[in-house]
Amino acid sequence: MRWKNGAWRYRVPRWVDSFTQQHLFQGKTEVTLGASLPDAAQRYAHIVSELDTRSRRIGIFGDLIDRYIVEAVPHKAPATRRSNLISLDRIRSHFGSMLSRDIESHHVFSYRDQRRETPVSANRDLEVLSHLFSKAVEWGVLRNNEHPMRGLRIKFSTQPRRRYVTDQELASALLYASPFLRAYVRIKLAYGIRKSDLLRLRLSDRRPEGLRMLHSKTAESSGRETLYQWTDARWWAWEAAIAARPTQAPPNAYLFCTRAGEPYINEEGLCSGFNSIWRRWLDRALDAGVILARFTEQNLRAKVATDSVDLEQARRRLGHTDTATTRRHYWLRPEIAD
Repeated sequence: MRWKNGAWRYRVPRWVDSFTQQHLFQGKTEVTLGASLPDAAQRYAHIVSELDTRSRRIGIFGDLIDRYIVEAVPHKAPATRRSNLISLDRIRSHFGSMLSRDIESHHVFSYRDQRRETPVSANRDLEVLSHLFSKAVEWGVLRNNEHPMRGLRIKFSTQPRRRYVTDQELASALLYASPFLRAYVRIKLAYGIRKSDLLRLRLSDRRPEGLRMLHSKTAESSGRETLYQWTDARWWAWEAAIAARPTQAPPNAYLFCTRAGEPYINEEGLCSGFNSIWRRWLDRALDAGVILARFTEQNLRAKVATDSVDLEQARRRLGHTDTATTRRHYWLRPEIAD
């Protein structure tokens, strides 16, 4: 501590982590202890006691979850944040009162087995739980060899979507689609971009060389950009989308927008309005009997991949970092036995 401006002040050491500093010191690098030395010493003793208490309490897994919510979750995409918070509530109810060092692999396997009826959401929970343990190692709560999930195959094996939408059923379904949806599907097939990125497209995104896209899902990780060069199909798909826009919409707004020029997706990544339009379209197609089963917007993304020349072209169109994701979730071609 030091004397400054008529008071003793405690200089927060650099080793104090951001979680403790945010909650104990409110982000300050220096706190006032008192004008007299006895008052300063008493306040200093209280701070040291709080630091010791927090360093011991972070051993409780529930406190580790609190820190994870403060430091890790805010840096994720909006949809991932919502999913993580739901998973963290379930994880807290099961592991929250345990000491982090007491959680062993068999506890995690037991939790997985209890979620056997919902394997997809269970796998999401296990992904978050594994990242929690990795953060515990990073923050010094656990040693490197105390990560109970490292090197183990704990998640359920789930089958990826295998629905391939044929040209015929898509053409038949589009007879019952609005001009807005027909334009959207045309853009989707020409580019293969994710729904969240398509609904955020602006008219100003069109460039002479093509469409330059920073994929929102990987913007914070790989930061990979894709230049979708112009082809006849892409050019006419873009023109059709412009023609389908509401006449009242501002000329410089989003490509797919409401009459007020607002996008069909909000800041949190939710697009309930668009999903309702999609659902009503397939209801009409099903009632008319032109399709036998529903297909999702993501099924069209798989169609773009499968209809590509090869796996590498499909990877580039979908904006994946490597072909492993493309092959597992979107590549629907059968293997050919020579």
